[in-house]
Amino acid sequence: MGHYPRSNLRLAALLAIGTLALGVMMPTDRSEDSSNDTISLALELEPTSLTADNKNDPEAAAKDASSQSDNNPEHIRLSYIILQDDNLSAVFAKLNIPARDLQEILLASGSDALRRIVPGNQLNLTQNKTGQIHSLEYKIDALRTLVATRKTSGFVIETVEKPVVIVTAKHTAGISEEFPSLYKAGKQAGLSDNLIMELANLFQWDISFALDLRYGDRFSLVYQEHYVDGIKVKDGKILAAEFSNSGKKYTALLYQRDNGDNTYFSENGKSLKKAFIRDPVHFSYVSSSFNLRRLHPIHKKVRPHRGIDYAARKGTPVVAAGDGKIYQASTNEASGNFLVINHGEQYVTKYLHLSRFAKGMRAGKKVKQGQRIGYVGSTGWATGPHLHYEFLVSGVHRNPKTVGLPNADPIPDAELNTFRLQTRGYLQQLAALNKGIDQTGLDASSKTGE
Repeated sequence: MGHYPRSNLRLAALLAIGTLALGVMMPTDRSEDSSNDTISLALELEPTSLTADNKNDPEAAAKDASSQSDNNPEHIRLSYIILQDDNLSAVFAKLNIPARDLQEILLASGSDALRRIVPGNQLNLTQNKTGQIHSLEYKIDALRTLVATRKTSGFVIETVEKPVVIVTAKHTAGISEEFPSLYKAGKQAGLSDNLIMELANLFQWDISFALDLRYGDRFSLVYQEHYVDGIKVKDGKILAAEFSNSGKKYTALLYQRDNGDNTYFSENGKSLKKAFIRDPVHFSYVSSSFNLRRLHPIHKKVRPHRGIDYAARKGTPVVAAGDGKIYQASTNEASGNFLVINHGEQYVTKYLHLSRFAKGMRAGKKVKQGQRIGYVGSTGWATGPHLHYEFLVSGVHRNPKTVGLPNADPIPDAELNTFRLQTRGYLQQLAALNKGIDQTGLDASSKTGE
């Protein structure tokens, strides 16, 4: 190695030490804008490094304290992803925020939203230089954000709602060997579970979806979808629907009555609703029909089967077929847990083999049509989980599938013209769907903004 003057060696040493010191002071990972640098608050509230992925990961244990400034350069912005079993008090304690701020915000809000924070949601806060909360933002859901802002008199609370874009969607689908049920056909068409259930509810007085469906049946519907920031947040109302069952067409049109009520009527203005629904168990299948000379599966003797058996999973909800009062809620060896409901003086319905009753179901209790009264089971003389359902008229057992049901009141004659004007567009859209194209020449399944 060559020899160098001592002055040069001293200069090189000083340069090396300076470079090392500068490297220690410089951050190891800088973005182009230093105002976007983030740190986290570890459980001990000591700053540590945090990757960007942790910020929106609800399972990450880190809390993201984003040292971004808002309009006031003295304010520090904190972001926290709600974890499982978190509550707002625990979050404030982790972030070392005064409990007094929390109490003031809760008192001012008068809302349960902050008392029931949801894991995975984000909480954004700004602190002033003394550590007090200046503002708090909590995203309640896709539409609403709760905002608390400190004023001279205390915190002011407001709920900010994002604008919703309502889109009209249209679908049509059919019952086939591959998709033999309303549920399977609806899912194949891209409908949500809630929308399929609502469609079933519209026609439940005329069609038994456990008994009446046939290959070749078709259904069409026009409904609303709600979008926020280009993302669908929920389904809206069904505006119109049509179901072709065994060659007979049923239509449901949404109509706002003069009194403000939204009700569904048929094309000629008759109410879809009847005093009784056909099936007290949705999305089941009939394992045994009404038959006065059926061979009993347990006793192996010919005995009358004075009802319909709906096979379904244990725990499937059972609903009241019509408005009425519970006459009996009891248990015996043959029927297991059973309910008897009186519907006025003429009609009686019975529900046998329940696994249990719904809460509050007892003799003397009034129930509404469609109200949950119990759950499918296999108590009593039953070979598997099912509901045995009976329908009596003036004390005589009648076939629930074929018995005539009394109708609700139709649209008054004075409102018929208004009804026709309000629903004309719905009928045109249904007619276009049934031809395989909509009015704009698109495929049968399409969407248009409103």
